[in-house]
This record gives sequence, structure tokens and C-alpha cells, in this order.
Amino acid sequence: MFKLNNLNKDRLILLIIVIIVAFSIFFSIKSPIAKLVRSGQPINGLIIGTDWVDYARHSDTLVFVDYDPHNRFLNIVSVPRDTHFSPEGLHLSRINEVYAYNYRIKKDDHYACTQVCRAVEELFGGRVNIPFYIQINYSGFKRFIDLIGGVDIEIEEAMNYDDGAQNLHIHFEPGKYHLDGARALEFVRYRGKSGDLGRVSRQQRFLKSALAKFRSPMLIARFPQITRIIFTDVKTNLSFWDMLVCTMELKDLRMNDIRLAQLPGTPRKDLLWEVDEENCAGLFDKILCSTMAAPTQGPKLRIEVWNASSKGKLAEKVTWILRNQGFDVVNYGSYATRQKRTLIKDLTGDLRSAQRIASIIACGEVVTRYDDKRYVDISVTLGEDCNIK
Repeated sequence: MFKLNNLNKDRLILLIIVIIVAFSIFFSIKSPIAKLVRSGQPINGLIIGTDWVDYARHSDTLVFVDYDPHNRFLNIVSVPRDTHFSPEGLHLSRINEVYAYNYRIKKDDHYACTQVCRAVEELFGGRVNIPFYIQINYSGFKRFIDLIGGVDIEIEEAMNYDDGAQNLHIHFEPGKYHLDGARALEFVRYRGKSGDLGRVSRQQRFLKSALAKFRSPMLIARFPQITRIIFTDVKTNLSFWDMLVCTMELKDLRMNDIRLAQLPGTPRKDLLWEVDEENCAGLFDKILCSTMAAPTQGPKLRIEVWNASSKGKLAEKVTWILRNQGFDVVNYGSYATRQKRTLIKDLTGDLRSAQRIASIIACGEVVTRYDDKRYVDISVTLGEDCNIK
């Protein structure tokens, strides 16, 4: 039997790589995503997580993504599932009902996804176009998380929920976990006392941890397995080559170049989330890729600092440190409740300054929660993880 020596093996491997690269270049010419990446134009899409409750599909999770390939920056804007949406002529009250309504009409997932994209565009005041979508169901989510090797997450408070009708039982104690697909689905579905907003925050933390997995070269090697999930449990208008380009882009994405934002609004008495149109306009004016490179306001920002830990005078200590760094701390004091994790909220779209504060105090999860009516640019809530002496 003919045996390859080391030189021939190296040549064979090189030839295979050249063929793969050649095919990738050839087919990517027709890829809309590849064209946008090459031209540096923003890529907008919608991630739609669907359930199957009462024999109808609902969009249980809606996440708008806006990627700037030139600056390699990703904006993630979560849309609460109970966001008020009642277009004229339709008997709808929530944005998560749009998918179920349109699926009933044509029994077509792609049609329903397209209509959800149009609805979210309307919800955003027509400020963005959403040409691409990915819809994934519970089964596909679990299989995908298992395929990337699970996700590490820290849980700050006990999570307990039982629903016999849905056969849903969620039980977590505080601590660090490595979640497989089944447990990850429980984590992202849990609402708890904080309702949909708490679930959005947990989903965003989970999504950021999952995105970190894309930096592993092993994920590229598993791409054929990922495509099998796409063909069975995912509905999308992205081609195989579009998905490959997205995977390659995410591989080089730095975690500091991901913004976690939420659609601005206020809770209503009927538990719906009412969009704040003025703040929504401000959010998209500030965060869309065309304005991402705008200069930071730096130390001139107005900061508030709250102590949600059991450590005495922590807010005063952090205030002193930030003022020495040139920040204008306009208010500080004690928070009404205790929390384990420090949270730094960028309220006016200046993510870099919020990240700088996290670096100064050596802790803190940074999120964007746009609210230009607060007269404060960044809100810092110190948790038990803050070890400032």
C-alpha cells in the first residue's frame, strides 16, 4: 500500500487548504454578507427565538444586531417580549404576538420572520432596515450550545420556577455554572421577580459569554455540524457562505467591542413595555455604526454612584477615586437593595467611558440603557464584587 511521507502529507494538507480557500472566495462573491463586509457597510439582522405554547409559535426572544465590519463593533439591542405593539387593523398588543399571527396565516416560518422584521423596523421608528434574520427554536438552541461546548455563567440569586403545563422546571442556586444546552435554555427562559427586564439582562450576559466561544478555532472545525443544525432547527435567509463569513468575523471580535443595549421604554400598569420614542431615537442616533466612531465625552460626563453592597462608605470611596480621575460625580449614596455584581449603565451612548470606569474600579458589567432624560450620563451601582479599599 502506498504511504505518504511527511513532505507529501504537508503538500496534501496545503492543497486541501488552497482548495477550500479558493472555493470560499468563489462562493463568497455571491454572498450579500461578504459584500457588505468587504465594503465596510453595516450589517443589520434580527435573532428570533421561538417557543411552541398552546399550539402556536411565539417569538419568545427578539434581539436586533447591528455589526460594523470596518470597526469590528457589534451592537446588540434586546426587545422585551412584552413591548407594546398594536398596529392599526390588527388585534395585537405585544411584539411577541407578531410571529404567531403571521405564522397562522401562511404556516410559513420565513414569512413570519419577514413580518417580524418589518414590525421591529416600525417599532424602531423606521430608523433601521433589517434585511436578515435567524429564527431558532428551543431544540436548535440546546443542540447549538452543546456543540460549542456549553457556556460559563455566574448566577447571583436563587432561580426557582415550576410550570407543570409546560413541563418546565427551573432550579438554580447562586454560584458559577457551566451550562449545557438544556440547562442554558432554562437559564435564558427564567423571568423571576424582575420580570422581562431581568430576563433580558440575563440573556444578554449569556449571549456575550456564548459569543466568546466564537474565538475558538475549534468552532470553525465544527462548522459542518453547525450547518446540520441550521438545516433542521433554524430558519434564516442567510446562505451557507453568509453564515461562514459571519462566523469568521465573530472569531476576531473583541469582547469590549460589543454593546449590550435594550429598547428604551417604561413599564405600564398592564405589564406591557411602552417604547419611549424620544429615547429610542437618541439610542439609534448614538449607537448605529455610522456614528460609533464619534469622540467620547471623556471625564466631562456626569456620574452617579450607588452602594448596593454591605461594605460601608464604598460609594464615597469610589466617588473620590473617580473625581481624582477627572469625572464629575454629581450624586452618590446607598442603594435600596443589595446586589452581588457591580453594574455600570451607560445612559447616553458613551460606552467607552463606562468601560473606562469599569477598568478604574476593576469590576463591573457594562451595559447601555439609554435614557437622556436622567441628566446623568453614567450610573454606577456597586455590588459585593467591588473590592475598593
